[in-house]
Amino acid sequence: MELTVQRARNIINALKNGVVPDCDLELLCVGRDREIKEFQRCFQLVSEGSGTVKFLNGEYGSGKSFFMNVIKQAAVKNDFIVSKVQVDRGFRFNNLEHLYYHIMHNLALNIAEGSAASFESIFDLWISKLQESSNKDSAAAEINHVISSLNRYNMSFARAFLAYIRARIEKNTVLSDTIASWLMGEKNIPASIKAKFDVVGSVDRLNSIDFLKAFVKLIKLLGYSGLIILIDELELIMNERIDIRRVSYENLRNIIDVCCSGELGSCMFVFAATNDFFENPEKGIKTYEALSQRLGDAIDKSNSALYDVRQPVIRLHKLNTEEFQELTDRVINIYKMLYNFVPANSNESIRSWTFISLRKFGGKLAELSIREYLTKLIEVLDIMEQHPENKLFTSELKAVKKGDTEVYINRNRG
Repeated sequence: MELTVQRARNIINALKNGVVPDCDLELLCVGRDREIKEFQRCFQLVSEGSGTVKFLNGEYGSGKSFFMNVIKQAAVKNDFIVSKVQVDRGFRFNNLEHLYYHIMHNLALNIAEGSAASFESIFDLWISKLQESSNKDSAAAEINHVISSLNRYNMSFARAFLAYIRARIEKNTVLSDTIASWLMGEKNIPASIKAKFDVVGSVDRLNSIDFLKAFVKLIKLLGYSGLIILIDELELIMNERIDIRRVSYENLRNIIDVCCSGELGSCMFVFAATNDFFENPEKGIKTYEALSQRLGDAIDKSNSALYDVRQPVIRLHKLNTEEFQELTDRVINIYKMLYNFVPANSNESIRSWTFISLRKFGGKLAELSIREYLTKLIEVLDIMEQHPENKLFTSELKAVKKGDTEVYINRNRG
């Protein structure tokens, strides 16, 4: 799709404010060709009914959160339903029903207005399609097929979903909203209300995986490719008490087992965590041998030539100078389109000025995050565009190595 001025404006505005754009991330994704190809392979497996799990391992500044959003956008474009969750004080991983709740409250799919969605919108699209069908017998048969298939996974889920369909068709929004809340893991629903759609109890630690299986089966029956679940900042598990931490690791092991064994097919979990989560001998996964064994390891972490991108843990390296330059070139092209502006400096010099500007504020290039760089790059470009008469960034700089230190010289004098 050709980039429009409006989309260019959205990208530049997001980068200016230090956030990840909500579209067109492939334009900004550099140095990740092998990883993107691997996720395309995983998407194919999941769409064919397999389950799988991946872990993204990278230090601060390596772009884990950015790449998680790249995965999300790619999955949505491939007709997956996606749920993106972040571990924090409001979500602890030791509670499986809590995990199910957050998955169901952070759904996204490919719709005309964008990728944001809700549980109800998934099924409203399907029900609207059934209502528009001229063959009412065919629509009824499709509903019966879906319900009978769900019965084999979880009868309570199937009964509730059938009641939800009836309530939507009858325009009983109070009842349909209540049923949707129950299906999404809400607990505070009176027994008298649950009796109206013939269920008891709620999602709990014992049945939450079964409910997730039923939901995945349902979205496959509705024509979607499967479910992709993205969970960021998994390393925060290490901050929990030892008992909570151990249960969290047990839950992780269980998820790997049910996905990779095929018990939870058409579903992929992607977790992102810092290197400490994988290597810390006191609080990381090394303290839980059964989990550590399942994640495996590369033959030689220091040898990129032997890097196996198909193993469960994918290591994201920080961008090197050449990749920062490619990223700079791409952003400048978007910026030129938005403001019809051609910088007087070369793209290489603009990258060097951005690095220097970051150093002035105490930034170390070895610790530089992609977000920090992009924010400063847009600032440099804005100053150039708004103040063409200013000589602040007019010199052509060239980066050179002196020992282990990178310095900049004026090209005109060099």
